[in-house]
Amino acid sequence: MANQTPLSGLSDAAGGLILPTTQGDLLSTGLLREAGALSLAGDSRATSARKEAFTIWNGLPTSEFVGEGGTKPVTGAEFGGGTLNVKKVATIITFTDEMLEDVQNGDLNVLVDGGIRESIANTIDADVISGSQFDSQFSDTTQLVTVGTSGDNIALAISAAMGSLEANGYNDIGIVVGPGLARHVRDARVVPGGGTLGTVQGTQPLYGALADPLYGKPFATSTNLASVAGAGTVAYVFSRPNQHVRIRKDVTVKPSQEASVGGTSLYQNDLTALRYVTRLGHYIHDINRAVVKITKS
Repeated sequence: MANQTPLSGLSDAAGGLILPTTQGDLLSTGLLREAGALSLAGDSRATSARKEAFTIWNGLPTSEFVGEGGTKPVTGAEFGGGTLNVKKVATIITFTDEMLEDVQNGDLNVLVDGGIRESIANTIDADVISGSQFDSQFSDTTQLVTVGTSGDNIALAISAAMGSLEANGYNDIGIVVGPGLARHVRDARVVPGGGTLGTVQGTQPLYGALADPLYGKPFATSTNLASVAGAGTVAYVFSRPNQHVRIRKDVTVKPSQEASVGGTSLYQNDLTALRYVTRLGHYIHDINRAVVKITKS
C-alpha cells in the first residue's frame, strides 16, 4: 500500500529518500529484469517525484476540404491525462545471532537475499497483472482473445491480439506469457498434408528452427499468469510505449538490532532484523486499445 506518512506530510504517493536520477537508473535495471510484467515496459526510468501526471494525446486527428471563408472542422483527437503514483513494497526478516554467524561467508545472498528480492518482484508482478495497488493493471483491459483448439492455437491467438493493436495504430508490441511456453513450442505438432493428430507417427514439429509462435516479438514470462497448458488468462499482448514505470527507490536493505518487530524486542532476544523496501509506480495509458488479454478455457 502507499506510504500514508511520507516525510513531507503529503498523502497517497509514497515519500522517503530521494535517489539521484543517475543512481536510480543504475539500480532500477535489476528490479525491472526480475519482474516479468515490468521488464518490457517501453517507458521506464528513475524518478525523484511521488507522482507523475501524463498528458495523453487521444484519438486520430481529422481534416477535410472547406470552401473559402467556410467553417473549419475541429480535429477528432483531444488531450487526456493520467496519473502515476509511486507505491511502496516492503518486508522484514529476522535472524538470530547464531544464524548471522553461520552466513558470514556470503551465504546470506544465496540463501536469503535472493529469495526475498524474488518475493518482492513477484508481488509487484502480481499487482501489475491483476492487482489493485498500482494505478492500472493489465487485467483492466476490455480487449479479449480466446485461444482455439488447433495445434497452433497460441500463435493464432497472439496474432489476433497483435492485429487488434496494429489496427489501433500500435506496432511496438510486447508479450507477457504464463509458464509452459517453451514446452508448448517443443510439443506442438502438425500432420504433413493435413489430417488429425491422432498419432505421433507421421507428424513433425510445428515450429521449426525458423518458426516463432511469438513472431519475433520480445516476451517475458510471469508466474502470475496461467500456464499455457492450462486454463485461464495465459498471456497479455500490449503496446510497450503505453506502459510506464517509475522507480523512486530500488530494493534497499536496512538492519536493526534495537527495534521491536511484531511485539518482540530484537535486542532482548538476540535478533537482527533486515528490512527490505522498494518504491515504484506503474501506469498504462489507453489501456483498452493498447492491451489485449488472451484466455484459454
